[in-house]
Amino acid sequence: MFSFMNHHLRIKNGLAWLGIIATATAGFAAPKSEKAPANAPTTFAKMPATNELASVWNDPEFTRHLIGTYGFASDVEPRMKPEELATYRDKIVPLLRDDQKKAAAELALLTKPDATPVFDFTLGNIAFQNEDLTNAVTHFQAAISKFPDYRRAHKNLGFALVRDGRNAEAIKPLTKTISLGGGDGKVFGLLGFSFMSIGKNVSAEAAYRQALVFEPENLDFKLGLVKSSIATANYDYALALLDELIKEYPDRENLWSLQANIYIQREQPAKAALSLEMLRRVGKANAQSLFLLGDLYMAQDSYDLALNSYLEAIQTDGGQNAARALRAAQILVNRSAWTEANQMFARIRQGSTALSAVDELKLLKLESKAAMANGAGDKAIATLEQIIQKDPLDGEALLLAGDYYSKSGQKEKAELRYLSAAAISGFEADAFVKHAQLLVQSQKYANATELLKKAQKLKPRDNVQRYLDKVEQLARNSAKS
Repeated sequence: MFSFMNHHLRIKNGLAWLGIIATATAGFAAPKSEKAPANAPTTFAKMPATNELASVWNDPEFTRHLIGTYGFASDVEPRMKPEELATYRDKIVPLLRDDQKKAAAELALLTKPDATPVFDFTLGNIAFQNEDLTNAVTHFQAAISKFPDYRRAHKNLGFALVRDGRNAEAIKPLTKTISLGGGDGKVFGLLGFSFMSIGKNVSAEAAYRQALVFEPENLDFKLGLVKSSIATANYDYALALLDELIKEYPDRENLWSLQANIYIQREQPAKAALSLEMLRRVGKANAQSLFLLGDLYMAQDSYDLALNSYLEAIQTDGGQNAARALRAAQILVNRSAWTEANQMFARIRQGSTALSAVDELKLLKLESKAAMANGAGDKAIATLEQIIQKDPLDGEALLLAGDYYSKSGQKEKAELRYLSAAAISGFEADAFVKHAQLLVQSQKYANATELLKKAQKLKPRDNVQRYLDKVEQLARNSAKS
């Protein structure tokens, strides 16, 4: 026989499938046990496997608890009149077992304003089990309006709201269930999940702790406690919990990833990298984890290790995430890791199924930067000019072209490119600074000063201010001589 939803609910002789019993009302005997029909539903608003609550919700024991709520708990719930109980026992119970649609139709006729709230509650349960969550909520609320302390109605209302993704609304009936003495592992666990969903992380942490009192081995609740502890910056406690979980489940990717994220929050990149390396060694690292591992190695100036992680990430996702691969290439370029960057460029072109027009331009500009840094400026400028011809408003390409012309002594061309970039929103400040540097080379200090002041007005930076101070001094010295 299926058990009821919490340990306070008592099950006597009844139908084995639904766990339906009669209340302890004198003169009414419970029906004899019968076998469930072959077509009896065995699920209760089953969650999709991809939902983060699926392992909790679809657990067979939890399903049995939910199905068990068709029964009664006479000491804590609304009592039924003798005639109502007789109708329920003799008419509704058999239909619940054999034909829920007919049971719902009969109950709809019985749910009158002055009728027992048990009819509303049972109708809500039928709707809930058949994933008609809107009507389930409506019927549970109707039962509560008739009997405000209807514990199982509050409980199932909270569960139905969670199942419907209405987590904020679920908090009130779940907390009411606890205040009425119906708190159990699932109530506290789903309450913790609901609090987490609206950012009330301290409350979520407290709820998950209570859930684990009832279900100390529940992995989902432990993970919920880890996540809420991270959200409240209780990192030491979260790490301690993760250490326990990793020993028990060393092949679970999310545990290593959570541990790495905590170390990142604590600015401990070496430890974070170690966590992701362990994940990599057990063969569970996905592309996202490998890209992150590469970033962590870059933070430690381990360019070769970073490159290996980046290349493995591209291989793992089959080159599907070109944007993330380009970001990794950008990091290598920014750190002047030219050898590694060139290997990344080649792998991106080889591994990506098809670069979008935007991604192609990004890659071309990165390749141009590397080419100029490695003495292949002629090749780089040819590429940049092609980009500018296609898109005259590409501020980054204009600045790169200006840099090439400046370094190669073609000051007029450089100035033209900087002036063009200065007319593009978002690039003005950098263009003013580069143009000013070009003017300083020609000892035009006063003009350079004006451009640097414009740059600082648009985008104040300490290094530019220091450069401005030096140029102003040069301008004053030049004026005196």
